[in-house]
Amino acid sequence: MKLKFTKSIIENNLAIAINFIEKKDNSQITSHLLIIAEEHLSIKATDKEFGVELKDKSTEIIKKGKATINGKKFYEIIKALNDDFIYLEIENNIATITQNSSIYKLPVFDANEFPELPTVEDSKEIVMDPFIFMDGFKKILPVIDTNNPKYELNGALLNINNETIDLVSTDTKRLAIVSTKNNNSKQIELIIPKKAIAEIRKLFINDFKLFFDEINLIIKSENIKFFTKLINGKFPNYQRIIPNSYKTIIKLNKSEFIKKIKQITVISNEVKFTINNSILEFNSISEETFEAKTTMNIESSLENFIFAANSRFILDFLSVIDNEIFELCLNEANIPFTLKEGDFQTIIMPLSI
Repeated sequence: MKLKFTKSIIENNLAIAINFIEKKDNSQITSHLLIIAEEHLSIKATDKEFGVELKDKSTEIIKKGKATINGKKFYEIIKALNDDFIYLEIENNIATITQNSSIYKLPVFDANEFPELPTVEDSKEIVMDPFIFMDGFKKILPVIDTNNPKYELNGALLNINNETIDLVSTDTKRLAIVSTKNNNSKQIELIIPKKAIAEIRKLFINDFKLFFDEINLIIKSENIKFFTKLINGKFPNYQRIIPNSYKTIIKLNKSEFIKKIKQITVISNEVKFTINNSILEFNSISEETFEAKTTMNIESSLENFIFAANSRFILDFLSVIDNEIFELCLNEANIPFTLKEGDFQTIIMPLSI
């Protein structure tokens, strides 16, 4: 196999691919990339939990072939070279990278032993607006738990039922859900790992198709195919947590609310809120002698309604919403309250005060 490529394109592809390789053990074939040169160049990378295939139609294929190459070292070499054409030749189990007078040699593994990536031909398509998928996961990503012993909480649920498409995440202290109407009768429940969602948001915009089987989720665009293993488990019954109604709904200005709450977080991330008719008061909760207090005007008929919350949970919600106005939905002071904007809502457990 012999290839000729430009530094910028191969470097961009390798920057993506190395996120999916085994980085700690160079003896594993998954520390390598699989390079296939046929009608066009294909670069595959996987750690067996998730992976990617990148197509590059700009590379000149001088001699067709298939081989592996250490992903980390290949990327470091390409970064070190100049902005000029680079050649890669693989012969007798040695990869030779050259540019003018610079020459590098790396050992390769048997390409036939590289793990197979799942294919869309063996999968079912998910009929879903790509924008809803990407925008929804952007909003619920901060609420996905990390390293929870209940493994299913370390991912987000995609639940397509008869009425709605729900994207859901929880860290047990709050629940985030984006819910839109479902025009497709197919029912699907998938739990997608948090790490995979973060990579999906880097790789894709809105032009892609979704596929799944019993083990994997596959996302495919013109030049990128991504897969992740799904989390095998039962997601909590989130629907029983969502209140059917609220006694009070207060419309608030996002920018002003963020400004006020950040004035309090200088002292404490735990904030007590007191609603007295047209005044919302913010107070710091701190074991130290420091104190912070501020107010903002609102439209409300509540009197001396007091609750407390972790400010980070509120700011996570406010940082991803699209509109300037959101809703604070309340029932009793000692039970969860809801922040809502359009199809997106976050239900938050209050702090004990």
